[in-house]
Amino acid sequence: MNEVISTTKRVAVVGATGYAGAELTAILARHRGVELVGLYSSSGGASAPVTPSAPTLVAQPFTLEALLDQSPDVTFLATPNEVSATLAPQLLDHGIQVIDLSGAFRLGEAALYPAWYGFAHERPALLDEAVYGLTEWCNGELKSARLVANPGCYPTSILLALRPLTYVIDRDQPVICDSKSGVSGAGKKSDSAWSFAELYGNFKAYGVGHHRHEPEIRQGLRLGDRAPLVFVPHLLPTFRGILSTMHVAFVRPMTSEEVAAAYARAYANAPLVRVLPAGELPELKNVVNTPRCDIGYTLIQGGRRAVIVSVIDNLLKGAASQAVQNFNRMCGFAETEALT
Repeated sequence: MNEVISTTKRVAVVGATGYAGAELTAILARHRGVELVGLYSSSGGASAPVTPSAPTLVAQPFTLEALLDQSPDVTFLATPNEVSATLAPQLLDHGIQVIDLSGAFRLGEAALYPAWYGFAHERPALLDEAVYGLTEWCNGELKSARLVANPGCYPTSILLALRPLTYVIDRDQPVICDSKSGVSGAGKKSDSAWSFAELYGNFKAYGVGHHRHEPEIRQGLRLGDRAPLVFVPHLLPTFRGILSTMHVAFVRPMTSEEVAAAYARAYANAPLVRVLPAGELPELKNVVNTPRCDIGYTLIQGGRRAVIVSVIDNLLKGAASQAVQNFNRMCGFAETEALT
């Protein structure tokens, strides 16, 4: 039986016409606790439907004045990093809660932004305040959050799989994260190198050694500067979905029962994370177009190492649906409202 919704939040979305923004808007449109009071394109231009399949959901050209006139309680930003870095503080100054889908507030150190994101962060205090919204690992912080930094898609797939095992991962050995994403992860780029036509029948690595999700993964695993991390992202000739394969060494031999128990402790009450039995590995087709993460693992070398595989939909659990999951916790709605 559906839980009765007794409160409604006024919600706006900036960047509603991008891939993640359109998915986000579609979810919010069916959320029983949401009144959508503003949909805006971050790129300007004329008013246009968010997607052709939803002609009644029309995004307007963004201006701060137009958004403030709607008095939203919460605003989602599906905007470029530097846009979010500028806009989020302005909204917070007007008492509006912000859930940001960009990387503008994910890293805890302002000094990392010039090298990894290409701009100097002008509001470092907000990096301390922002709640990193890996939902299943937020222990009540979301209820009082003014600003939520929604995790990146690759980090979501990796952190959900590895966080339960950090207590036993050998930090003197490389943590290898080999991730493959559909092309929608790049957003609506005009660069032909990212087009599906260019990638059809192809498969390639990119951003090796300088992908901006690398410091986010290191931060999320609490690896510090000492532990070696190898992160290799790839582009799959599919539109959506991420499959990440992690190779880790343990400080002592582990049994399948111990690994299963670690995952059970972490996710026994997590409705959107499914952990498969030992030796059973997840497939992309089972999570595409869902808000779920599936995780599987195999122990090798007598339990001294593990190969761990996770799959998510990059536009949903890696972006839009996780943002709504965070919103639900922030506002006291059922965690899966509008998601399942």
